[in-house]
Amino acid sequence: MSVDPPRLVIDTNVFVSGLISASGAPAKILRAIRQNRAIHVVSDPIVEEYLRVLDYPRIRKFEKISDEFIATIAAYLIYQTHRVELTSNVRMSRDPDDDVFLQTAVDGQASLLISGDKTDLLSLTAIEDIPIVTAREAIVRLGL
Repeated sequence: MSVDPPRLVIDTNVFVSGLISASGAPAKILRAIRQNRAIHVVSDPIVEEYLRVLDYPRIRKFEKISDEFIATIAAYLIYQTHRVELTSNVRMSRDPDDDVFLQTAVDGQASLLISGDKTDLLSLTAIEDIPIVTAREAIVRLGL
């Protein structure tokens, strides 16, 4: 009997860090997704935020973050992630913009919500029995 891969909701800071740097915990998580060892769960608002942040001047200054690279990431987000429609009305974060990650985790039946946001998301520790963890903690939990 095969075990389903873990379902991961990834906060923007972790996703973008993993794209910019090939080393570190965020990159290991993205590698596991590329190797089909985990499922990247997103919703339309998360995809929009990822793409908006990738276009920030302070992110675009990284040589790797070109128009072509962003187009490749957009295609990945459209075709290779598990997209969920948001139906829950979770409002728990101090930053209302972060509630979309909580909603996606709940509606997408995530195994983990991975974040670097100590103030607004990590401080919650869990949402409906879904742990909210750092990238470093996620790689330990996932055995990466």
